[in-house]
Amino acid sequence: MSAGILLARHDQLDLTLYGRIVFGRERVAVADGAWETAERGRDALLAYLASGASAYGVTTGLGYLAARAISPGDQASFQRSILAGRAAGTGPPLSEAVVRGAMLLRLTGFLSGVAGVSPDLCRFIADRLNHGWYPVVPSGVSGAAGEIVPLAHLFGTLVGDGSVLVDGRPVAAERALADAGVLPYQLGAKEGIALINGAPLAPALAVPLQLRSSALLDHATLCAALAIAVTGAPARPYTPRIGELKGDPGQLAVHRRLWSLLDPGPDRLKDTRQAPISFRVIPQVHGAAADVLDHLSVQLERELRAVTDSPAYLPATDSEPAGLYSSGNFHAQYLVLLLDATLIAFTQVVNLLEKRLHRVLDARFSGLPDQLTPDPGRQSGVVVLHKQVIGIAAQARTLASPASVHVIEGSTGQEDFEAHPLLVAQRLDGVLSALELALAHELIALRQARFLAGAELPAPLEEAIALVAQVVPPIVEDRSLAGDVERVRDLVASGRLVGGVRSPSI
Repeated sequence: MSAGILLARHDQLDLTLYGRIVFGRERVAVADGAWETAERGRDALLAYLASGASAYGVTTGLGYLAARAISPGDQASFQRSILAGRAAGTGPPLSEAVVRGAMLLRLTGFLSGVAGVSPDLCRFIADRLNHGWYPVVPSGVSGAAGEIVPLAHLFGTLVGDGSVLVDGRPVAAERALADAGVLPYQLGAKEGIALINGAPLAPALAVPLQLRSSALLDHATLCAALAIAVTGAPARPYTPRIGELKGDPGQLAVHRRLWSLLDPGPDRLKDTRQAPISFRVIPQVHGAAADVLDHLSVQLERELRAVTDSPAYLPATDSEPAGLYSSGNFHAQYLVLLLDATLIAFTQVVNLLEKRLHRVLDARFSGLPDQLTPDPGRQSGVVVLHKQVIGIAAQARTLASPASVHVIEGSTGQEDFEAHPLLVAQRLDGVLSALELALAHELIALRQARFLAGAELPAPLEEAIALVAQVVPPIVEDRSLAGDVERVRDLVASGRLVGGVRSPSI
């Protein structure tokens, strides 16, 4: 870890700072002014509780049991039981980046003072971030409102419950704390409910998905340019002037990217036959996906600065009293809708890829041997690649049904509306995995098409095909392509084809 980043305000984070802390593992420090803000919020909350006011989740039960009072003698243990009683998740653990992101966003939200937690809790979370604390948070979906189940697993480790991963192995949190010379945190008033009643997980899931989506869209546009070039498709549909006529920023960016990759000369600009629609609408389909990602990025910048606690302690104004205000900010509706939109947009990118690959294998359009075999008839060529992508595209389409529209009553009617961030995130992750695999199949076919065509492509496309050729020899006789697919999939995941780095996962 490097020297670190000073958190001076709760709303300081942007995607760059977030990435440095979460992915780059830079240390965090908290400025004196931020500690003072948290302290003032804590003092105000304690004074409010000392006045005898009723406080949801502090002096009362939760959900349908909010009408039940919690005796003063039970309130401390109740905060601990809030975490323990909701840690009911199953499934493989979420990635370290997602867990670190959720911890960071709970910390920054607490620094606003609105949650009323103590600076001690903020400091304990900051220390765990700096020490590489990686709680085991099951990735299984939950029907609870908000994010209470995964957050109970995450923050239960602070009090010694659950497990953390140490060198890839699960270790009891109590033991891991002891090994670090740290006592389990003793929760104070409202701190148990504060740890689970927010929405830090939705943006922590969305950030790596946005990064992965962007990288795969770059790959898809590169593959589209290769397909256009190797088949000799007319270049006119890709001129940026067409994008300017439409006015969509994402589409225009794809036009410009394709134009730079194709570097079309006079021969490619002749008024020749029309290419199939799957070739002509590449800028429109990829551009729409790019615009959805831009919208997601803008909202993520907001989410990183948001305060999502419920109840939130607000000071008095001229017209409103001081006290705890019940909130719906834990409901990550906006992000979930954008993730659903991204899911649908990238399913279309997969669908387009499948059609484009089929055209590349068709001699009537490509001018190359059918099925890209040097010996049609005796050898089947690479037709199996398209057959596999048909299945991959079907798999993506089964995941594309919006998950954000599912609402079912729970908690005896108290919790009757859910956002499902984990479910939506997992569906999007599945579609992105399908796209990654489909791209691997298409790149093998394009490498074979370049081998059979013989003609040199524009320089950036030649460089990309050369990287693929390093792991995929020409297919002169039928052979199993399973190993080739895995090697090219690794190449796509590495980001080397588009000059990037490996995309994070959830």
